[in-house]
Amino acid sequence: MLTTDHHLRFEAATGPLRHQALLGIDYSRVKLRSWGAYAEAAPIDIYAPVYGQIPEAALEAYPVAVDSQLGVYLQDQIRYGDGLTLVLGGRRDRATTEVEGSPAQIDKATTWRAGLIADVGAHLSPYLSYSESFQPTVGLDYYGKPFVPQRGRQVEAGVKWQPTPRTLLTLAAYDIKGSNRQTNDPLNGQNLIQQGEVSSRGVELEAAHAVRNDFSVFATYSHVNAKVSRSSEPLEVGLPLSAVPRDQASAWGEKVVRLGGEMTLRLGLGVRYVGPSVEAVVFDGAVERLRTPGFTLVDALVALERDAWRFALNVTNLADKHYYASCSVRSACGPGYLRNVAGTLGYQF
Repeated sequence: MLTTDHHLRFEAATGPLRHQALLGIDYSRVKLRSWGAYAEAAPIDIYAPVYGQIPEAALEAYPVAVDSQLGVYLQDQIRYGDGLTLVLGGRRDRATTEVEGSPAQIDKATTWRAGLIADVGAHLSPYLSYSESFQPTVGLDYYGKPFVPQRGRQVEAGVKWQPTPRTLLTLAAYDIKGSNRQTNDPLNGQNLIQQGEVSSRGVELEAAHAVRNDFSVFATYSHVNAKVSRSSEPLEVGLPLSAVPRDQASAWGEKVVRLGGEMTLRLGLGVRYVGPSVEAVVFDGAVERLRTPGFTLVDALVALERDAWRFALNVTNLADKHYYASCSVRSACGPGYLRNVAGTLGYQF
C-alpha cells in the first residue's frame, strides 16, 4: 500500500472576509495478492471431537487486484468578523480497480462539504455541516467480481458551549446515509455482498474540563440508531446494523507531572462502556437475531515528553478482561482483544 497527500495553504483578505484556502492532491495504490483452498469436511461432534478428518487441499492463487485512487480537493475557510466562520470545499476522485484477467473498472465522483459556525453570545456557538463521501472498496467477492465504491452523505447540527475558559461542552445530532456497505452473504458464508443503503441517526455529547493546569478530565456519550434503510430483500429493511451498539460512553482523566528541565510525565486513566448490539439476518424467509452483551473496559496511558521527543505506552483493556466483541447468527461469538500494550516513539519537527 502506498499513500501520499500534498497540499498548499493560502491566506488572503477580501474586504471584511478573511480566507484560508487549501488546495491539495492525494494518491493511493493498493495491490492485493491472495490464495485460498476449499475442501469439504465430514461433520464433527463438538462434545467429542475427532480431529484430522479434513481432506488436504492445495492453495490456489486468486487473481491479483490493484486499486488506485487520485483525488484533487479545494477548501476555503471564510471568517467574517469575530463571530462567523463558513467552510466550503469540494473534491474530485478517480478510482481504478484492475483485476487480473478482467477489464479495468473506473469510478469517478465529485463530492462536496460545507459548514457554518457562529458565536451568538453567552459563550454559545451553534453550527451546521453537510458532507459527502466516496470510498473505493478494495478486493473481490467470492466470485471474483470487484466491489463497487461506497458513497455517503452526512448532515450534522450541534452547539458548543464554553461557560468558563476551562470547560467546553459539545452537543451534536447527525443523520448519515451510506450505500454499498459490505456485509456477509446469508447464502454463502465465504462471500461478502454490498447492501443497498444503511442509515445512522444519533446524538453525541462531549465534555472537557481542566481541573487545574496539570489535570484534565473528559467524558463522552453517544446514542445511535443504525439500520438498513433500503435493500433488495424487503425483510432486511429496518433491521439493525450488525455489531453497532446503540449506546457508548467513556470517561478519561489525564495528569501532567513536571520532572524538571524540559521533561514531563503524562499519566492517563479511563473507562469506556460499549453497550449491547444485535445482529439480525434474513434466513430462509425469516429474521434471526443474536444479541452481543455490552462490556466495560479500562485503558491507561504513560508518556514521557522532552523537547520535540515523545515516548508513550498506550494500554487498552488494562484489566485483561474477557468479553465478546460481536456475535454472529451465521457463525459464532468472537472474543474481544485482551490486554494490549502499544509503544510509540515520535519526534516533531
